[in-house]
Amino acid sequence: MKPVVDEAAGNWEAIADGWAEMMRTATGPGQTRTLILDGPHLELLGDVRDKRILDAGCGEGRFARMLAERGARVTAIDLSRRMIEIARSEEAKAPLGIEFSEMSITHLSSFADESFDLAVAYLSILDVEDHQAAIDEIQRVLKRGGRFIFSKVHPCFYPPDSSWEPRKPCTIPLLDKDKLYRKVDNYFPAREIRFRMWPTAPAETINYHRPLTVYARTCRDAGLLIRDILEPVPGEKVLAERDYLREYLRAPAMIIFECVKL
Repeated sequence: MKPVVDEAAGNWEAIADGWAEMMRTATGPGQTRTLILDGPHLELLGDVRDKRILDAGCGEGRFARMLAERGARVTAIDLSRRMIEIARSEEAKAPLGIEFSEMSITHLSSFADESFDLAVAYLSILDVEDHQAAIDEIQRVLKRGGRFIFSKVHPCFYPPDSSWEPRKPCTIPLLDKDKLYRKVDNYFPAREIRFRMWPTAPAETINYHRPLTVYARTCRDAGLLIRDILEPVPGEKVLAERDYLREYLRAPAMIIFECVKL
């Protein structure tokens, strides 16, 4: 049987170009990031000027570039070779001094202990099978007092067996007024999820549903204090233009943790 980590990397290779295009055009999953998640991530990170930051699971490099544009010294890693190629291509067009490397979050041996002021895992920890190894490694390379910001799909409201109940039976509720309530079931146990990032994606994406207690205890055991939690929602301007996003006021889809190395 093919190791999951190799399969996951191969699947990201297959969808890398399509993914990068969605991030550039803010379509599909891209709009969730640009409209809902970017602001809260930047708010938690604060002033990043002259800070050395690890972007763990950088994908095509969009957020790494946002950090570098704000004066950070960014090292960005990803398991997918093609994602790193795309990120380096963008860096070559408009250099910001970002160091991109093909690397797993679970094996950061190229970095010395206490190398970084900040680390961010923007919707990437949920893609890692061995999340404990990833968080342990991030804790190791953080300076004492350094912060780790990570985000994931909200496990309380968006576990695999969840959906919106339509007001009109046998319909697909697209607008907020068409959604009666969110059905949530099978919060336990932690488990692997496979899905297509978009309907015609050439390969499945593999990620992991884990209850909140799993992340809380993993951070605690690694010596990371959870200092803050955000459940981001779209602003009024976004909601006025995109009614379907009002569902996130009723059941937040994302959660962001701010942790401090003790």
